[in-house]
Amino acid sequence: MTLFRSFDKGIRFIGIRLLKLFVKVDDKKIIFLNFTGNYDCNPKYICQRLIDEGVDAHIVWGINKKTRVGPLFFPPEVMTVRRGRYEFYKEMCSAKIIVDNGISTSFLNYPKKHNQVLIETWHGSLGIKKFGRSANNDKVWLRRAAREGRMTDYIISNSDFEDDIYREDFWKKTKIWKFGHARNDILFCQDEETKNEIRKKIHEWYDIPEGVKLCMYAPTFRDDGDLSPYTLDYDRLLKALKKRFGGEWVILTRFHARTKKFLSGYRLPPTVVNVSGYPDIMELQLIIDVGITDYSSWICEYMLRRKPGFTFATDVENYANHERSLFFPLSALPYPTASNEDELINNILNFDNDKFVEDCNEFLADKGSIDDGHAAERTVEQIKKILK
Repeated sequence: MTLFRSFDKGIRFIGIRLLKLFVKVDDKKIIFLNFTGNYDCNPKYICQRLIDEGVDAHIVWGINKKTRVGPLFFPPEVMTVRRGRYEFYKEMCSAKIIVDNGISTSFLNYPKKHNQVLIETWHGSLGIKKFGRSANNDKVWLRRAAREGRMTDYIISNSDFEDDIYREDFWKKTKIWKFGHARNDILFCQDEETKNEIRKKIHEWYDIPEGVKLCMYAPTFRDDGDLSPYTLDYDRLLKALKKRFGGEWVILTRFHARTKKFLSGYRLPPTVVNVSGYPDIMELQLIIDVGITDYSSWICEYMLRRKPGFTFATDVENYANHERSLFFPLSALPYPTASNEDELINNILNFDNDKFVEDCNEFLADKGSIDDGHAAERTVEQIKKILK
């Protein structure tokens, strides 16, 4: 099997380079890549802005084997093509602009043409977890990330903090567009009609009663698939939320895509709604009332709403010392930090909203955050200049 796989990769390697020679670049074509293959993350919100502005562009999206397609999942203006196939590489070779939110271009073994532009959006905001050479033992990933860095023409940042991270390892010389992250724009939405439409869609999707408050527990993955850090007494959590914040509550859980393969034996109470399959975490962040995570960067995006949140991590020492180094301790976040369930419940019951908002403002200022709801707008202005 290994021999056939190596042979297949060799044929693909040759085929890609032949396509590069004979397929011309279409100056109006943009291809979007992300590791989920879904219509989500920064590429989604950049793409949607292009569509809303009526930009004259041919838009292509690289999907995965399990990506759901159709009008519920992609706009009609977007052409989807399965990654790894001949048609996909033909689209890659003919795209003027490649928008990537990870290191997909490198993982797909595509060497960018000299007259193509690669824009890296990345997929986190003020992330807690380190991913560079000092904290990552995956040599294949590191090698591909370095290759992606050399190919990247522009990388988008939302803060001074991210600028420094990019420069530390893989994008030392890449031009930085400090525009903010397009995926975060939705968190600044002031249009009640839009918010109500998204809220209604999610409630109907999961048959959640109207008028209830929502708490989302969304931890990150563990490399070894250990599920013990996710042990949580949901009934106790529900009672604490009701006592501190009032009203009726529904708890949502969302597990990282890399955790799903380990969840076959993991059982949730019937009262908890598993939203792991919802295609866009940003829409969930827009409508929830409380957020809980461990080390996931989404909580730093959620901070932009100044809504109550908490960190719950029972394996901090092991995680920070053996799995992923952290850029800063969890205690540096504005969120009350808990290493066990008793502490989490106590933090909820004693939550001080005024102090929390003040701490959020200080944290974002310290990191030099510039997110303001106009990141997609700024990015598309630059894309239009490239297309011209």
